[in-house]
Amino acid sequence: MGEPVMQKDSDGYSGFPTVKDRFFGDPLGAGGAWASEEYRREHDWYHYMTGYKDAADVLMAHLEKTVRGTEKLGAPIVFLYRHHLELALKQLARDCGRLLGRDDVVRKTHRLNELWRRCLSLLGEVSECTTTDEMQQTTRLLDEFCRADPTSQAFRYPEDTKGIHSESGVVEVDLDRVREVVGKISLLLDCISTDLYAREFCSF
Repeated sequence: MGEPVMQKDSDGYSGFPTVKDRFFGDPLGAGGAWASEEYRREHDWYHYMTGYKDAADVLMAHLEKTVRGTEKLGAPIVFLYRHHLELALKQLARDCGRLLGRDDVVRKTHRLNELWRRCLSLLGEVSECTTTDEMQQTTRLLDEFCRADPTSQAFRYPEDTKGIHSESGVVEVDLDRVREVVGKISLLLDCISTDLYAREFCSF
């Protein structure tokens, strides 16, 4: 196969990588709002946690306008929503840990149901409201998600390390339904976190 033909426009722009190209304008941490000292000092997960959900919502809005692309964008959208839930659960565990004065509360796992049960255990130490119907339904829903995607792989790769089709356990993926349920769980987790912040504030 011969060398690719370099296509350039009137400004000399090439569609292929050149020596002038860089991924980032500054060395990581040297500048920009994303890598600012204030951002790193606060160690706030908020922008990561909400950013993945916002990105999925943007893609959903795009699909609603174009009415096409579901086959291509479906898996990335579900992964973005799933990763939002994972970060939200880990953030909730961190909130509980801060209130309990503990640092080792976040489980190093991608399993949503395990993270949720960890949160329930921690919440049981600071509150008695861990058996509400909303929480029981959240347990059921996260168990359902984990049956389809146990370790955050099914919507990231077309097949697993054994060559098995990644979505083999998924019977049906309705993106509108996924968005709606993720939104409800996300709201519940946010309300719980808000309550924890109020408890922390009142403890001073």
